[in-house]
Amino acid sequence: MERKLRTDIFLRQCMFIVVITGISTLLYMIFMPVYYEYVKDKQIVQAYQDIGELDLSDLNEKDYVMFANYENENLSFCIADEDMKPIYLTESSDNKENTVHRSIAKRLDSFSRTPEVIRNSGKLLETARYRGIIKQDETDYYILIKDIAAGRKSITMAEKFYMALFFLLMLPGSIFMTLMWKYLLKPVDKLVSVTDAVVNGDYQAELQTEGRYRELNQLAKNLNQIAQQMQSQSELLEEDKRQILHHNVRQDQIEKRRKEFIANITHELKTPLAVISSQAELLGYLKEDKEYYVESIQEEVAKMSDMVSSLLENSVMEHQMENMIQKTMDMKEVMDYIIIKYEGMVKKKRLHMETFLSEHCYVKGDREYLEQVVDNYITNALEYTDIGGNIRLTLKKTDGNIRVSVYNEGRQIPEEDLEHIWSGYYRNKKEKRREEKGFVHAGLGLYIVQNIVTMHNGSYGVENLPSGVEFWFTLPEYAE
Repeated sequence: MERKLRTDIFLRQCMFIVVITGISTLLYMIFMPVYYEYVKDKQIVQAYQDIGELDLSDLNEKDYVMFANYENENLSFCIADEDMKPIYLTESSDNKENTVHRSIAKRLDSFSRTPEVIRNSGKLLETARYRGIIKQDETDYYILIKDIAAGRKSITMAEKFYMALFFLLMLPGSIFMTLMWKYLLKPVDKLVSVTDAVVNGDYQAELQTEGRYRELNQLAKNLNQIAQQMQSQSELLEEDKRQILHHNVRQDQIEKRRKEFIANITHELKTPLAVISSQAELLGYLKEDKEYYVESIQEEVAKMSDMVSSLLENSVMEHQMENMIQKTMDMKEVMDYIIIKYEGMVKKKRLHMETFLSEHCYVKGDREYLEQVVDNYITNALEYTDIGGNIRLTLKKTDGNIRVSVYNEGRQIPEEDLEHIWSGYYRNKKEKRREEKGFVHAGLGLYIVQNIVTMHNGSYGVENLPSGVEFWFTLPEYAE
C-alpha cells in the first residue's frame, strides 16, 4: 500500500526513537547498578587505603577534610582503637561509645586485616560494608566504612524520572518531528508538483537549483534538463504532426485537382476526337472538298498533340518539383529580371506598365519555378489587356509573407469561373458565350502555378477589381 514519504519517515523516526530509548533504558536498568557498585567498591577500598596512611592517634584538620570529602560521596565512617575508644564517627551522636559498641564491638569477628566489601543478602544496591583492621604503633584500629545507600535511591529515582520524561516528551517530540519533516521535505514536495506539471504537459515548470541540499539541487538540475529535452522533443513532434497534416491536406488537394483535371482533359479530348471521327466519316462519302476536311482533321490532331505534350511536360515538372532544391533569394531581383524580358511586348502593344517593388523581399525557393509563376501571370495580363491599357506589378511585405500581384485592365472573369480557372483545361458550359466576350481558358498555365506555389508553402488567388483583374501569390518571408 502506498503512503506519503513524510508519513513513512515520521513512523520510522518514531520507531527509531522508541527502540533507542527503550534499549537505553533497559541497558541503564541492567548495567547502571553494577557500574555503581563497581565505582563504590573502588571508592571504599581507596578510602580504606587513605585512612591507613593517616596518623589515627592524632588526626588533624586536613584529615577531617578528607573524611568530609568521602562523606559527600555517601560514605560513612566508624573508627575505634583496640580499647573501643572512638577515633572518628560520621554519625553525630551524644553517646559515641554506644555507637562504637553497636557497630564494632558486637561484630569484632567480622573485622579482618584483609577486608572485602560485603553487602546484605548479596543483592545489588544493598548497603555495602567494609570492616578492616589497621595496625599503627603496636595499636590495632578497627575501621568500618559503609555506603549509606543514598546512591541506590538516586538510581531508582533516576530510572523513574527517565521513564516519565520519555513518555512526557513523546507528544511534543512527535509534533516537533512532524513540523521538522514538513520543513525539510518542502523541496521534495516542490519536486513532486513540478514533475506532475511535466507529466501533464507543462514543460515550462522549472525547479530552483539553489536550495539547502546539494543532492536535491542536482536532482532539480537534472529534472530541468529532462523537462527542456521533453519540450524540445514535444515541439519537434508537433512540427512533424503539423507537417504530416499539411502533407495530408496537400495530398487531398492534389487528389481533388487530379480528378478535376482528368475530368476536364477527358472532356477536352472528346471534342477533337469527335470532330476527327465525323470528318473522317464524311471523307468516305464525299468526293469533293476532301482537302478541307483533311485540313480540319490535321488541326484537331495538332490540338490533341499540343495537349498531350503539355500533359507530359506538366507530369515531368511535378516529378521534378518533388526533389527541387530551395535557396534564399530576393524577389526584387527576380522581378527586375523578369520585367526586362517583357519590355519589348509591352512596347509592341503600346501598354503602360507600372511597377511598385519593395526592397529586401527574401524568400526561400526554386528560382526557376518562381519565375515561371510570374511569367504566367504577366503573359496572361499581356494577352487580355487591350492596346493602350495598363498593367501594374506589385511586390511588398505583408504579415510575415512576401506578396506578388499582377493587375491588368480588361474584362473581368465571371464569378462562377473564379474557383475553376486553376484546373487544367477547364471549360464552362457557356463556352461559346464566353468566347464572344473574349475570355477562354483552356490551358495548364494556372494549374502549374498552383502546384508551384503550393510546393513552396504559399497561397495564390485572383480578384476582380474595378476595370480589371488581379492575380496574386504569397510566399513565407525568409529572414536572413
